[in-house]
Amino acid sequence: MKAVLSACLLSLWASLAHAQAVPAFYDVSGVAPDDVLNVRAAPGVGNSIVAKLDAGATYIEVVGFDEKREWARINVEEQSGWVAARFLTRRADQPDDELPRPLVCTGTEPFWSLEVARTASATLDRMDEDPVSVSTLNPVTSENRTDRYAIFGQSQTQEVFTFMFQRDACTDGMSDRFYGMSVDLFVTEESGVTYLTGCCNLSR
Repeated sequence: MKAVLSACLLSLWASLAHAQAVPAFYDVSGVAPDDVLNVRAAPGVGNSIVAKLDAGATYIEVVGFDEKREWARINVEEQSGWVAARFLTRRADQPDDELPRPLVCTGTEPFWSLEVARTASATLDRMDEDPVSVSTLNPVTSENRTDRYAIFGQSQTQEVFTFMFQRDACTDGMSDRFYGMSVDLFVTEESGVTYLTGCCNLSR
């Protein structure tokens, strides 16, 4: 009986965690039309206000929560901040066991960017090089980790690409922003394999 109860509790916990995967888009809700939602420097009403969101703000990317999931971490311009989670409503049609697309990923030193389209394509832009269009297969979700994904692709010049994504905290090392997804990028060319790492934002 205890084993069954433990299994049920574990399943419930996994379901709750799974249902709230980030990053994800949220809308501001429950705020009076003439009021604003304060963005604070840290979780808690006693912390300083760093920005404000309009009552009708939509497509707010949440990249994390505090331990009690009472506060949600977001980015406002080039800084990270926290808002009370009770004033946010998750937008529909955001599967937690699939790679969210479109995405915009960036990396530093060397600087590069990757745009992953909603359909089977991506564009890689590396410093001092022309952007490369990549035809991709559909994303693959890990069989034992639904927060990890892979995309395989190829360019017209026969370069082979492997993109490995993971839902986890990520920082770019250059700003105060935080991200909810990281990426490992492998480019296989005649000269060898290039390995790049970066962070990703949800796009629209």
